[in-house]
Amino acid sequence: MSPRKLLTALALWTLAISVLHVSLNTRWDSFVNELRPEQERKLNVAYIPVT
Repeated sequence: MSPRKLLTALALWTLAISVLHVSLNTRWDSFVNELRPEQERKLNVAYIPVT
């Protein structure tokens, strides 16, 4: 394998692992809650959703 192909493969592997890490370790419900209008947001008290 040429050094250029090896470097490309390592870069793609690092990118894939990083994307998986971010997607699996992000609290998407909290992120989406911040994008909602203020009247529709849920208030999180001690990590318990309160409506």
